[in-house]
Amino acid sequence: MKHLESLNITVIAEEDIIDLDFVSTPPPNLKVLNLKCKLTKLPTWIPKLKYLVKLRFGLSNFEHDPLDSLKNLPNLLRLNLWDDAFAGESLHFQVGGFPKLKELDLTRLNKLSSITIEKGALHDLDHFRLNNNPQLKVVPQDLKHLENLQFLGFADMPLELVESIDPRKGGECHWIIKHIPLVLIRRKVGSRFHDYELYPIPTISNV
Repeated sequence: MKHLESLNITVIAEEDIIDLDFVSTPPPNLKVLNLKCKLTKLPTWIPKLKYLVKLRFGLSNFEHDPLDSLKNLPNLLRLNLWDDAFAGESLHFQVGGFPKLKELDLTRLNKLSSITIEKGALHDLDHFRLNNNPQLKVVPQDLKHLENLQFLGFADMPLELVESIDPRKGGECHWIIKHIPLVLIRRKVGSRFHDYELYPIPTISNV
């Protein structure tokens, strides 16, 4: 499959476990990889995909932080961890890792309670979205290191986190995100899919 550029794998039943480490030589030109399946472990060939620009995991249930293995992907622009892709409590972004990453999306990671971002890590990150991570109740202080971040989105996050960054609510943690041009909150207000409200958090750029 030397010409393959995009690969999507989705299980029919969420409890099914797939072993993808049977691949000895990865598709050399793969640019997009979407895996929605429970994995026994992170396949060893994924960190070797030097042309990969988009990577999405869902249902993976990695017990150990996968970022250390993925951090050296040289051309990765977008990383999505969705639907319990990670089953641990803490993610750690190391300095020098993900050198070109522009977009990061962490959605429905039900055990995630802390995020560490070393100073100098994620230097080029432009968009960061956090969606429905119920145990992440304190805004990560290391967001202050993301000097080039243009958009930070919180959707259906714990109320205590949202209020801690809102100066209209007393916002003792507002200082962490005040340098970001656009910080947007989405909150459900009803039972239907479209029953939600959007509102920005005042920052230096929009006060």
